[in-house]
Amino acid sequence: MRLPLIILLFLVAAPLPAQDLAPYKSKPRGHERNKQLAGSAYQGNLKKHAGDTNVLVLPGLVASRKEKRVEVAVESTGLGANAPCEFAIIAEGSDHGYEALLISFARAGDVHEALQFIGTEPGAAFDPGSLRFWAKGETFVLRIVRTNEPPVRLEKLLIDRRTGKPLREAGFMFAGSRKVPANDDPQRMVYAADEHQPMSIVSLFNSTHSVFEVPYSASKATVYQNTIVNPEHPLPAGALMSLVIEPVDKAGSTRVKNLVLRVAADPTQASRPGTDFSRLTGLRLELKDSETVLNAQPTLTSVLETLAALDRVNHDYYLTIYLGETVALGQAQALANVFSAIDRENGVRIEPPPPGQLHYGAFTPDHQLLNRAERSYQPWELALSEAAGQVSGKLLRIESVWPTGAVAAELELVESLVAGPRELRNELDAADEQARTGNNRATPPVIMVFAPSTLGYGQLTKFLEPALLTRKIVHLYLDIALPAIPQK
Repeated sequence: MRLPLIILLFLVAAPLPAQDLAPYKSKPRGHERNKQLAGSAYQGNLKKHAGDTNVLVLPGLVASRKEKRVEVAVESTGLGANAPCEFAIIAEGSDHGYEALLISFARAGDVHEALQFIGTEPGAAFDPGSLRFWAKGETFVLRIVRTNEPPVRLEKLLIDRRTGKPLREAGFMFAGSRKVPANDDPQRMVYAADEHQPMSIVSLFNSTHSVFEVPYSASKATVYQNTIVNPEHPLPAGALMSLVIEPVDKAGSTRVKNLVLRVAADPTQASRPGTDFSRLTGLRLELKDSETVLNAQPTLTSVLETLAALDRVNHDYYLTIYLGETVALGQAQALANVFSAIDRENGVRIEPPPPGQLHYGAFTPDHQLLNRAERSYQPWELALSEAAGQVSGKLLRIESVWPTGAVAAELELVESLVAGPRELRNELDAADEQARTGNNRATPPVIMVFAPSTLGYGQLTKFLEPALLTRKIVHLYLDIALPAIPQK
């Protein structure tokens, strides 16, 4: 096989002994020499590909639009066999070499640009704060090439301690790091993985600020406990190599498929209490891929049959849900129980809610939060009621206070009547301003909502609309009374 473009200029570089490591958190010994070689390779590739519009040359990398291939100069950190590993590849400016396998001589933002150059746009990073619980993006195969050795998939260099086997060869998802305000100038936006630690290029857990991440659910804690360096594929400290990045399908087929589910209800049926089954049968559903309606019948059964028949070998499916205004909250809750069963890697990955709507998880709330004395934080509590078609509410702000000499905190409750969305917004803004000017702790951006199951979804979202701008996490309790306010 031909040698990668990057590695051709590294043939003179011999790896350093594995034990020749620099101290904790720093680079492997020989790093400066490797950095100089990477710089020489960059200058050589600039000359070699001058005028070729199908080749992008940036420091530390070469990208070919025709071959749909990106090659990056990397070096081994020298992590020992069975050492824990959280990042497969970090940028040269990172200080996380003690928990990373490889260091890249290309910046994270330049790798991002190279992937766009060969024809792939980033998806969206895992971000629970924005209710995105699944990373989204096209999947790439990453291989390591060393002189005179066959390429090795990146996954083979690492082991999952739970199975004793290398990581499954699922590839890595181009979610893309995001732009954030610079530390020295909030008005200037920077690529987070270029400016902020850990400067991750390939993360082994779901990360908000990495170019690539694993295409499945993996928390940082789980990866730290279970991902180790494979002793069967040792990489000597300072070994200079090439990382080859290629899409899973070079023909241009995309793995990501976006689906939209629209749910409507007959208002005369929606307002009637009933079982989950009767509530679900009163819904009309439409599942679409672009402009094509996929379900043969407007029923939940037909939608589930359609989803079950999708091609999950070649595609990842992402579902955006739109609930109609006339859907009763009881119907939405019954539907949410179904969504929680299919929101899986091998099912469909449910997207963040559209603006003004709730994540389906709001309808499957944490009931432990109902115990004010034992919960670890105090969200807002909002009890809604309806009279003559008008919705109003009672809002509670709860704070833990420590009286002088007390051995335990006491709860202080402030109750406000809110006649509509404007009054709700005013109360929330006033509390935020009081916390800011009084240097007090702000109430968490979480709202517990107590409402009747017969209330319309549109009635609820219109009431909550101003609050959802800054408080996206909602726990919705249907037909459950607001916990009693203790009498002093």
